[in-house]
Amino acid sequence: MQGRFPKKVTEEEKKEILTYLEERFGLLPELFEDYEILKGVSNFWLFPKTSYLNFLTSLEVQTVGLLFLRKVSSYLKPTSAFLQRFGDLATKNVVTLSSEIIEKLKERKKVEIDLDLSPGYVILRDEKWVLGCGLYLPGKLFAYLEEKVLRNL
Repeated sequence: MQGRFPKKVTEEEKKEILTYLEERFGLLPELFEDYEILKGVSNFWLFPKTSYLNFLTSLEVQTVGLLFLRKVSSYLKPTSAFLQRFGDLATKNVVTLSSEIIEKLKERKKVEIDLDLSPGYVILRDEKWVLGCGLYLPGKLFAYLEEKVLRNL
């Protein structure tokens, strides 16, 4: 299914997104200097900066760049693909999972756990790798990990 090329976000939207990434995950805005942030209806992509962007916007496309955020209600949810590429640079809201917790998440997609974190999206990792996105609510951790990631744990 083809669609219209996503539009560049406004400076205000860009600031809001970069502030969220810095406040929630400690990802500095400088990490994204070489990228444009593009938006669709409820998705945001990172796209390498290029002088050809205006030409490219006339194309009918299926997807562009790296899908990195989705608007879920009024919240920004990072994609696992984005976190797997940039998550090692995060300094906040990173949850390192034990093998026991990983096994529980594979079975039930959530575990009861108390963490010293504010509620919201978190980066899930094991001892070696960033696995993807989770949601921490007081006393509960939900995993939004792709099946292929879960199968390989």
